[in-house]
Amino acid sequence: MSIEELRKDSEELTKFIGEATRKRVKDALVGAKAEIDREVVNLEMKAKHAEERKHVQAKRYITELTEYAWDQSDKYVKLFVSLDGVQNLDESAVVVKFTERSMNLHVNNLNDKDYGLIVNNLLEPIDVVKSYRKIKNGLVAIYLKKAEDGKTWPSLTTIQKRLKDMQNQDLMPDKEDPQDALFKIMKKLYVQGDSKTKQMIAKTWTECQEKKMEA
Repeated sequence: MSIEELRKDSEELTKFIGEATRKRVKDALVGAKAEIDREVVNLEMKAKHAEERKHVQAKRYITELTEYAWDQSDKYVKLFVSLDGVQNLDESAVVVKFTERSMNLHVNNLNDKDYGLIVNNLLEPIDVVKSYRKIKNGLVAIYLKKAEDGKTWPSLTTIQKRLKDMQNQDLMPDKEDPQDALFKIMKKLYVQGDSKTKQMIAKTWTECQEKKMEA
């Protein structure tokens, strides 16, 4: 029985109590009303606890994914993200949003955690409508449809390409101290990059410093 129905029963018993003239009848009505009122309180507490649990679940923090592999064919750039148990989720729990130059993966409530992966500044534009994802055993495969078929991407993002170029000193200004220029460029790329790009920047900077020490 619903809380609302129990409240109506309690209200009606209150009326009967007011009309009763015999003590035994009135005591019985008071006892019945008290029992119904206790049941109302219990149901209200259960409803409150259920609502609190919903709020706790809604506050799950997103675990940022930093590891993925990528490959390409003539038509697609493919990202592969490993996630144990992802194949057991409902299709609606794995969402990928595409823009012409970015990809945003969100995995909802996998083992009581949310997961996210954002890749910005894609090297080349993609066809948002024809891009999609597949859920496999322990894996999310994301297919970015190239806007230009047959064009090879030397890197996944513009930042990663510039990092590779920097390693070859292609971006070094002639009039500025090379180490100062390198630091400024890396700092700018670090601010713009995603987690994996930041790892690449840190690695590149360490390698540059090691080469400097060996020189």
